[in-house]
Amino acid sequence: MDKPITPEQAREALLQLFQDAGYAVPELLPYIDGLTRENERLKQEAKRLRLAASRGSSSGDNMNSRLKDALRE
Repeated sequence: MDKPITPEQAREALLQLFQDAGYAVPELLPYIDGLTRENERLKQEAKRLRLAASRGSSSGDNMNSRLKDALRE
């Protein structure tokens, strides 16, 4: 498995496994859906935090230089 599978592919594979095995575990499908939603939420949060960190680092440098200037005086 070099490339990751999509949630749709995972759902299809699980349904095929259910069919091949002759029984199903219905709570797995909602669990997979929940994990997919949580993964997307975490990706968005990580993106937001990276963006905030990149913006904040430049202002932090300015504050640091201002503090250094004040301490020199």
